[in-house]
Amino acid sequence: MKHTPLYNQHMRDASVVINLKGFARAMEYCGHLKEHRATREAVTLCDVSHMGEIDFRGPDAEALVQKLIASDASRLAVDQALYSVMCDEMGAVIDDLVCFRLAADRFIWVVNVTKTDEDYQWILKHAAGMNVTVRNVSTDFALMALQGPESREALQRIAKADLSTLKYYWLTQTAVHTAQGEVPCVISRTGYTGERGYEILVERDLAPAVWDELLLVGRPLGIIPHGVAARESLRTEAGYLLNGNDMDGTTNPFEAGLGWVVKLSKDFIGRAALEDLKKKGVKRTVVGLEVQGPHTIRKGHALFKNGAQTGEVTSGPLISPKSGARQGLGYVQVEYAKRGTELEVEIRGRRYPVRVVALPLAPRRVREEPSIRTYSPYDLRFTPSHMWARSDRDGVVTVGISDFGQRTLGDILHVEHPRIGNRINAGATAGCADSYRKTFEILAPLSGEVIELNSETTRTPARINAYPYSTSGIFRMRASNPREYESLMPFAEYAELTAELSRYDRWSQEKRIF
Repeated sequence: MKHTPLYNQHMRDASVVINLKGFARAMEYCGHLKEHRATREAVTLCDVSHMGEIDFRGPDAEALVQKLIASDASRLAVDQALYSVMCDEMGAVIDDLVCFRLAADRFIWVVNVTKTDEDYQWILKHAAGMNVTVRNVSTDFALMALQGPESREALQRIAKADLSTLKYYWLTQTAVHTAQGEVPCVISRTGYTGERGYEILVERDLAPAVWDELLLVGRPLGIIPHGVAARESLRTEAGYLLNGNDMDGTTNPFEAGLGWVVKLSKDFIGRAALEDLKKKGVKRTVVGLEVQGPHTIRKGHALFKNGAQTGEVTSGPLISPKSGARQGLGYVQVEYAKRGTELEVEIRGRRYPVRVVALPLAPRRVREEPSIRTYSPYDLRFTPSHMWARSDRDGVVTVGISDFGQRTLGDILHVEHPRIGNRINAGATAGCADSYRKTFEILAPLSGEVIELNSETTRTPARINAYPYSTSGIFRMRASNPREYESLMPFAEYAELTAELSRYDRWSQEKRIF
């Protein structure tokens, strides 16, 4: 059984670890349904390092990718991604994949674990004679999926790039800060849950540091890791297909509802067959299914209409956390694919009512943007008292409490702001924040006049825990001496300070006598 680079984390935290497709995978950590709901309502972290990665480099990299996939990769800008399928000469799906363009002459594919070796050999076969180097780099990298409405806020706390500018299916080649230092990575706004989210590609040996850091900084947002049980139910609910379940060597993209990725205006392997299939039309298609009763459906269950088999379940079981409905995915003959069509499903020799329902089974919110925008800590200046400052325009500076500062406080109960018009000196007390743990003096990072307060932090002080780097901060001031701002600590220096404080805290706990 193979181990991902995060095996030790799973053995430490997961309640169940299983052998899935040859890899040791966490089935769940704190419960399947809890992890599913946390992805829909907050944020979760999943190890997807079992996926394969294939690297294309060289002058003919684009030409080879174009030859292999049904989509048009020539339209990709650097740092853009696309979802596509790779087909054989008969138009059948070999694999579905995500293609990243990292440079004009470099692409990385993320492919399915069960298909990685087969894909690699197929690619090498068709790369013969071309000026391109193709490598299976699956063992070089780890891949983590951070998913959910609060995913951007959790990741922005450690990411160097401004994630507010990263659109769906774009990526950034950047770095994240961890307790072990800065980690280069590729962050893509992609995922497999139907929620806004990100996938983080890092060198395998650096993955544990990133995993642990995300779980640390995401605590105020309710982050938990999720296992393969929740991953399966989330992707089924979102109507995303799984290679080996919902498509295989007998499936073409049109049957799988993936005709939108097929660009017949360009040449690629399988194009002629797909043109013919499109003209003739498909005989079956993928649909959503909902059982009328307390029964669950699973892959392989046969579907019937008027006593004759008309299809088969390919994904399930799924019990919707919202409605409690028993749902799944399957293929039926096109004449029975209309929403609301009543069918029967055979479960252990008996047949039960099942209805065709619209896909996706839950709304996809991948393009939604959070209402609160936050800064990257790399773009701020800091004080030893854990205040941060951001100089925006005309000497106006936004002031807040750092992520490390709010964590040392715990849940904040009350914030006392300075008054608008107050003139304060650098290092002087401008207000305070109360938590269960202690009272925290808000010390002015600069000298100047208070010009604006963030009233939301008065009404809901816990917003400071949830969004310490909010672009609204706690208050804004007009600095009287801009040179004071330049004397504040850049993030790299502040990170060294907090690392030292964390090391001392751990040492003192180990040496403490109880």
